[in-house]
Amino acid sequence: MSSAPLVRIFSDVANAELINSKTGAWVSQDMGSAEVNDKPYTGGMFAKDEHAVDVETTSMPVNEWKFIMDGEWHMIQNGERLVAKKGDVVFVPKGAAFTSLKNPFKAFFVTNRGPVVQVTKQD
Repeated sequence: MSSAPLVRIFSDVANAELINSKTGAWVSQDMGSAEVNDKPYTGGMFAKDEHAVDVETTSMPVNEWKFIMDGEWHMIQNGERLVAKKGDVVFVPKGAAFTSLKNPFKAFFVTNRGPVVQVTKQD
């Protein structure tokens, strides 16, 4: 069994229990935490389409959160299949090792890897 950090899935976050943190303000449980590094946090849309392939990550270089907006994100970690569904939040900590399977999905992400380098889409 790997000692790498584990991917965590928080199911159906729109219905997560909230606690009152101060008058008029409510928060959920923490959904991952990360130390700040020299790269700025960035966020945006992410999608895998029908042309995607399985991608093995031996050590995630940054912390990343994904909110699954459509489809399902299937992963394998330590021989266990993980499935994040529409409405789930996934926290992938820096150092996590997993295989992202090729199924299509769309997500909003936040990560501290800095800006995206644009690659021309191949037909």
